[in-house]
Amino acid sequence: MNYLIVAEYNGLNYNGWQSQNKPKKSKKVKTIESELLKAINIVTKFNPKLFVSGRTDAGVHAMNQVANFRLPFYYDMIKLKTSLNGILPTDISIKNIEIVHDSFHSTFDTISKIYLYKINSGFKSSLLFGYSWFVKEKLNLGLMKETASIFLGRNNFVNFTKREKGRHLFNYYRVVSDIKIYQKNYGFDIFVEGEGFLRHMVRRIVGAIIACGSGKINTEYIACMLNKKNSASDIGQARRNSGAAHSNLLNAPPCGLFLYSVKYKHKNYC
Repeated sequence: MNYLIVAEYNGLNYNGWQSQNKPKKSKKVKTIESELLKAINIVTKFNPKLFVSGRTDAGVHAMNQVANFRLPFYYDMIKLKTSLNGILPTDISIKNIEIVHDSFHSTFDTISKIYLYKINSGFKSSLLFGYSWFVKEKLNLGLMKETASIFLGRNNFVNFTKREKGRHLFNYYRVVSDIKIYQKNYGFDIFVEGEGFLRHMVRRIVGAIIACGSGKINTEYIACMLNKKNSASDIGQARRNSGAAHSNLLNAPPCGLFLYSVKYKHKNYC
């Protein structure tokens, strides 16, 4: 039987989704996946492989994370959900469980995902601490929307991802289908939708939107980084024209990022 779960979690106390092979004599690394697998094992007495719609980084939250695993028998879904939630830490919960077709794979069958990023600006909200990015500078909504439009469509995001040592991708092209920005009483909600995302890609898109919205850099710099001008000289010149000190301006912190929804052919989980 192929079980699909929809999980919600607060990522502040976890080193991301993926279980990690910890070195000897090191402290145990807490991840969302390891906690879920531990709970599934306690309840079912099996150690299934857990597939996920997309791995979230350390400190990133999820409102609707989709994963699936297989068991060689039927388990009552209401009982399974209740049992798992009784074992899981309070900052991880299962919202729904359903049985899906044997061929379903939560990673490969994803059509699109939406991420939400919360910006706290204007006043510092204590209730949003740990769940938003506090931006002191005044933000121009028009400039933010203008910057967001640059990312729409299929683009090369090689300059908007974290490139890991020893890991090389051959394709940095991704499609961003929509970016919506809503002004709230506490700041802004930014929704980014796409077929798939590179590591730190959403955070760097948001970082670019905020850097331009605050007047720290201009849209020329962002367009130059994105529109196939990936050489150091091209980016350096655009940076000098923009007045940007360094690319760290584009790295929004993980605490404001939420996996908001995941879309499949059969259903949209949101």
